[in-house]
Amino acid sequence: MNLRKFRSTLGEHPLAYMSAEFAVDERLPIYAGGLGVLAGDIVRQANTQELPFVAVGLFYKQGYFKQRLTLTGEQKEDYPLLNISDAPIELVATMQGDPLLVSIPVAQGEIFFQIWEYLEGDVSVYLLDTDVPQNTPEHRLITRRLYGNDRANRLLQEIVLGIGGVRALMALHIHPSIFHLNESHSALAIFEITYHYMNEYGMSFYDAYNYGRQKIVFTNHTLIPGGNEVFTCTQVTDQLSTYAKQLGLPMNDMLAQGTVAGSPNDFSLTRLALNMACHTNTVSQYHSTMAKQMWPDVTMPAITNGVHLATWVNADIKAQAPYFDTKAITDMPEHELWRVHDMAKHRLIDEIQYRTGKHLQQDHIIITWARRFAAYKRPTMLFSDMKRLQRLVTQTARPVQIVLAGKAHPNDATMHQAIVHINQLIKQFQLQDQVVFVPNYSLALADVLVSGSDVWLNTPIRGQEASGTSGMKAGANGVLQCSVSDGWVVEAKLTGIGWEIPDDGAGELYDILEQQVVPLYYQRNNQGISSDWVQRMKATMKLVWTKFSARRMLEEYIDILYRPALELERKEKHEHNWRRNYRTRHIV
Repeated sequence: MNLRKFRSTLGEHPLAYMSAEFAVDERLPIYAGGLGVLAGDIVRQANTQELPFVAVGLFYKQGYFKQRLTLTGEQKEDYPLLNISDAPIELVATMQGDPLLVSIPVAQGEIFFQIWEYLEGDVSVYLLDTDVPQNTPEHRLITRRLYGNDRANRLLQEIVLGIGGVRALMALHIHPSIFHLNESHSALAIFEITYHYMNEYGMSFYDAYNYGRQKIVFTNHTLIPGGNEVFTCTQVTDQLSTYAKQLGLPMNDMLAQGTVAGSPNDFSLTRLALNMACHTNTVSQYHSTMAKQMWPDVTMPAITNGVHLATWVNADIKAQAPYFDTKAITDMPEHELWRVHDMAKHRLIDEIQYRTGKHLQQDHIIITWARRFAAYKRPTMLFSDMKRLQRLVTQTARPVQIVLAGKAHPNDATMHQAIVHINQLIKQFQLQDQVVFVPNYSLALADVLVSGSDVWLNTPIRGQEASGTSGMKAGANGVLQCSVSDGWVVEAKLTGIGWEIPDDGAGELYDILEQQVVPLYYQRNNQGISSDWVQRMKATMKLVWTKFSARRMLEEYIDILYRPALELERKEKHEHNWRRNYRTRHIV
């Protein structure tokens, strides 16, 4: 792929990436899980590859919650207000020094928002903030928390992100070549893009809609209902009827774009995005197969997720292979890779002791399960037979240590109870020295977990983990995979380098750990290392570096989504005079 030529094709019109979450910095807790972490990696990769690129999200001043555990193992959520003076952001201001304000018409008048800018090298991430004096008390709280409990507020967040996100870019004089919707949270952007071209070219709504949609691509990340936002048509009508009048569009026509077949009273943002985008994609090959069953009318090629290697590969490995050249890994002596991993493991043990007071043993295997607590991820599978788990972790000759981390959504009572259940079982069977739940899973904790663990455990219900990237991050550091064959693992084909868990029960998981994983780790040569284990580490690193990097992912976005969309747009290109002040913070 000719990246330089693609940059010149974009010219002064960057790619605009819209997402409800961004994991760009530990000091900005505006992410809940994999969706935000992936968005952060794409931002970093765009900067690495010097693409003209901007991103748009929401600025949650209380972010996603901080997790703490009570003495009984119950999750509690704390929402401390972000100290803006410590955050790596700057308020976008006019030449007069006032905050740049943008507004959106809604049922209760107008929503105003200001814009914060986070810089990742040359890439700007613009974060929209409704906590301004011009708003009502209710509207000031719209962007206060990520994924709060109030469905009405959630709809307002989607309005601010989608409609407001486009208005923010136009207010900044940024006219994107492509709008990339990362999940359907920003799907309402199509209406504002349409409105812009109606004003820019004097088009009718439908002409502007057909032109604007050529600039939109959409990535679906999950088939789980909770990840595909649905509101009632009444809710949408109540909030957007005034806006629809601005567009000159009958409200029923707007609703029709997102109506779900068989559910005429539901308005689906995913359905809207599928209808509106000129190109869509899934995030793994298996996800594409499953998505076709759900949406047979839509062509959704797979662009498997990848990870930003420079962010997630630990510094000692990068020192050995600064350009992620797999030959450097092939040539690395076995004892050296074992030593490098041992240092990462030591950092992990220190971090766990700092956070929990529990001290793990350096020379004992560490198996980690760390991700969002969601029912389809089956966090309790490892605890389904406590006698077998107790025998596994307490054997004298080959002891095993288990590390768990993850947050349950505040509304998910089932997963709240799962966390309590796991922590109570740990106490009941007196496994506190071998099994540790580390609270408040975050970027910083993930960094040490994916580099210092020996085994990365993944137990989703097959067909429901669209991709999964935590295993990629761990694999990039040589952490071996033990996973159900779902998402990216279907493509990775772990035979000979990791272990695939059958989907039909926990018994096979215990068998694999007892008979294969643990014996291999403790099978040491005269240098005190497991040679076969190290060879699997090398093979895993080479696999992830070559096939599951964010670089490969972004290049596929260009080839499969961006370039075809640009070619489609050029077929009906209208003469215009773009105004752009890209990279400038002060607006006239």
